Amino acid sequence: MFYTSNTFVSYNHPLKEADVVFLGIPFAGTSVSKPAIYGPLMVRESMKLMEDFVDSVNLFEKLKVCDLGDLEIVPGSYELTADRIRQTIADIRNENKKSFLIFIGGEHLITLPIIEATKPRTIIHLDAHSDSRSEYLGNKFMHQTWAHHAGKIADIIQLGITTWNKEEKENLGKNNINFYAAEDFITKPPKMQHPVHLTIDIDVLQGVETGLPEGRMDMDTLMKILDKTDCNSMDIAEIGDDRLPSKTGFMAAHIIKKVLSKLL
Repeated sequence: MFYTSNTFVSYNHPLKEADVVFLGIPFAGTSVSKPAIYGPLMVRESMKLMEDFVDSVNLFEKLKVCDLGDLEIVPGSYELTADRIRQTIADIRNENKKSFLIFIGGEHLITLPIIEATKPRTIIHLDAHSDSRSEYLGNKFMHQTWAHHAGKIADIIQLGITTWNKEEKENLGKNNINFYAAEDFITKPPKMQHPVHLTIDIDVLQGVETGLPEGRMDMDTLMKILDKTDCNSMDIAEIGDDRLPSKTGFMAAHIIKKVLSKLL
């Protein structure tokens, strides 16, 4: 018997039969959070150390998971990496049209090619920052700009934002980007057109260190938001640890397991 492992689940199912597909995208070419390249590793190792059960249900006995490993990024090139993200998602969908897709970053700019490939009608965006500038330092494609471009593809509901620059503040309510207070979303969630993509910058939570100002949301509030969100795909970005055990890795793993529990 081989005592080996290449993923966080005890059995890695073939892509064609998977209910859930994991893909790591360790790209951090425009973010100050360079440790974000270790995000996929931090999440997988954290998932290994956590119990498989949620509310007395063993998720990984009920759901067939295919962990595809990490995308081979092109260091320093967002454009080439984005091409690989879009093509890889197309290839996944050619093999399996209905699986729930989970992407682990990497910086938040990875969300833009994910959106371009999956084509959701609604994006739920949890973040301490709006990321909706039209450009930053003369560059249209930065981790601060992805939402500006994604708003041309889908309606964006932003939650947890604590800081805006002047342009972002002036554009609130425009370009298909709308901000909601967490309490309002929880008590009376807006109508969402499906498919829905959930994107989370881990710095939306209190007590994380990603190199940027952290957010003010607590995990209990985030869980209540997830209770009100039925999504068809998700990504988590800016996991800023570079050593284990990883605090942000455990937070991301906890979020992933909550979302997966809703699939049951």
